[in-house]
Amino acid sequence: MNASNLKKAVVDANVLIHSRGQFSFNSALIPPSVEHEVKSNMAQMKMQKLDLTVMDPSDSSLDSVRDKSDEINSPTSEQDEEALALAIDNQVPLITDDKALQNLALHLGAEFDSFNTEKVDEKRKWKSVCGNCGAEISTPPCPRCGHRSLHRKSYPKS
Repeated sequence: MNASNLKKAVVDANVLIHSRGQFSFNSALIPPSVEHEVKSNMAQMKMQKLDLTVMDPSDSSLDSVRDKSDEINSPTSEQDEEALALAIDNQVPLITDDKALQNLALHLGAEFDSFNTEKVDEKRKWKSVCGNCGAEISTPPCPRCGHRSLHRKSYPKS
């Protein structure tokens, strides 16, 4: 996909916050959660330059995205997942530099592109591990050392 030829795309907050205000698409869709995430005056001005439509994703697409996110233990946020579900609903690409969100889109077969970095091309999953001893755990405290810190580690999907 060549992002410079896009007519419509779903964008995450990252694109609105960190872009230079020059977009490779004519119009954009965002869920209300992304609109609320964008707080800076500069990002608000960028939003005003776009033909922007704010809409909710369907419950079925959002459920599919959340199910896959849970399955791979993705560190994506609710806003990220709503943006991806909206892209799936409208059959348009998702533009994001968020690698975890790109990975989730890859797992779901959704079209995506980045605006400032290379796209991910390998599906990954995450494990929850103890922040102290590295043991794989599902919830703190760690049964091995008792530490309460939990981290996610990415690994290739086998």
